[in-house]
Amino acid sequence: MAKVLITGGTGLVGMALSELLTSSGIEVNHLSRRLTGDEVYPTYLWDLAAGTIDPKAFEGVDRIVHLAGAPISDEKWTAERKQEILDSRIKSASLLQSKCEELNIKLKQFISASAIGWYPLILSEDVHSEASEIGTGFLADVCKEWEEAADRFEGIADKIVKLRIGLVLTKNAGALTQISRPIRFYLGAGLGSGKQYMSWIHLSDVARIFEHTIQQNLSGVYNAVGPEPTNNQEFMQTLADVMDKPILVPNAPEFVIRLLFGPAAELVLRGVPLSSKKIRDTGFEFLYPTLNSSLFDIYWSKHI
Repeated sequence: MAKVLITGGTGLVGMALSELLTSSGIEVNHLSRRLTGDEVYPTYLWDLAAGTIDPKAFEGVDRIVHLAGAPISDEKWTAERKQEILDSRIKSASLLQSKCEELNIKLKQFISASAIGWYPLILSEDVHSEASEIGTGFLADVCKEWEEAADRFEGIADKIVKLRIGLVLTKNAGALTQISRPIRFYLGAGLGSGKQYMSWIHLSDVARIFEHTIQQNLSGVYNAVGPEPTNNQEFMQTLADVMDKPILVPNAPEFVIRLLFGPAAELVLRGVPLSSKKIRDTGFEFLYPTLNSSLFDIYWSKHI
């Protein structure tokens, strides 16, 4: 029976993945910076600053899923915040690597989250695949170092997987709660030109992609995004339609968004369409292949 150690296991994707794996008969351990007594899964302490991990966390583990990382868009990008975003991903991966080497841990897979920040933040209709060249700027630099940290598990893990995750859609957490709030109060609008692409994925599908990489013992880089490219204007209109709210106000001007978000404004003002063909070619099938089906499930299905 497979046993998976998950960092960032109590996060949005981590909990969905943990539930999915255990329902498939796969054991799950979590690494956490603190114990609360309310843990759902066996949880072991790690301390990035001290460079320590409870060695019991690795017992029987044949795969590691590395999801840990400070949120990209929760705070303004001060120099300190940028360093935290970087360290929480790269230093944590390095700590896992050093402990695996110290304890002589051999893995079947090391599976690392990455992000679509890898790709150019530009306005373009050209569909980008995993083979596309990396963009420039802070996010691209983070993704490059993030993926390089995963590559250093060669020799520890038989296979390495890097999943470039898009905007994760779910109702009661994550970015969709912020995006939908103006629409609820009849203030919804496109952002800037509205031509920038938003690469989204339903929470259930991103968890299922992680599970799929484990069940199929995959390796390589895959885009974890929905198969229907959607620009910002289309996204906002579809969201408003599903919520049964009209779009009444004009698009928010770029200069206002830049005043609000600073350098992070590029996240919402620029974006290219991304392909999910590579993961689909491995046999993965999306439960929610369209934006409409994803949002309808989130807002109208009883189980959400």
